[in-house]
Amino acid sequence: MDIFKARLESLTRPKRRLKGGTKSQSNQKWPHPEYFLATPETLAEAGFYFDPSSEDKDNVTCYMCGKELSEWDERDDPFGIRCKKRGKRYAWANVRRGLGAEMDADGRFVFPDKNRLPTSKAMEKARLDTFLFGDASSKRRSMAKAGFVYSPHVSHNNTTICIYCGISLSDWDADDGPM
Repeated sequence: MDIFKARLESLTRPKRRLKGGTKSQSNQKWPHPEYFLATPETLAEAGFYFDPSSEDKDNVTCYMCGKELSEWDERDDPFGIRCKKRGKRYAWANVRRGLGAEMDADGRFVFPDKNRLPTSKAMEKARLDTFLFGDASSKRRSMAKAGFVYSPHVSHNNTTICIYCGISLSDWDADDGPM
């Protein structure tokens, strides 16, 4: 299972225990309605997993930096909040932000902002910055240049995914290259 799926399941599968060791009266899952911008899907895409406590029933934690957020409002956008609070320093949200909106009706990518082009230095740097966490290969720069981001997998800690086509690669050897 990849880390995105694990984050999504944390938000959609009921939890029996809350942080702090207190047992809940009922199963805990994402407590807000579907019309909220913060849905299980958008939270998982933005890098959050569900981490409720007895005080904060909608608490989520970022898988990259460990930052916790709670008290979600219906207009709170998980990507917007991460970018606003951390700016360009938050690689995952920077890479994933707006990716679906950058597709036309035929599923082709359209980039009105040149800094969002896959070949731009800004996007290459954002992809490279995802490799700063975890145990990724020493070929980080070439993988980021090729469109890959670090996305650890439960069974493979060096998994990378191309955010544009969805191909994932893991079990990198010293002489492997992304191209």
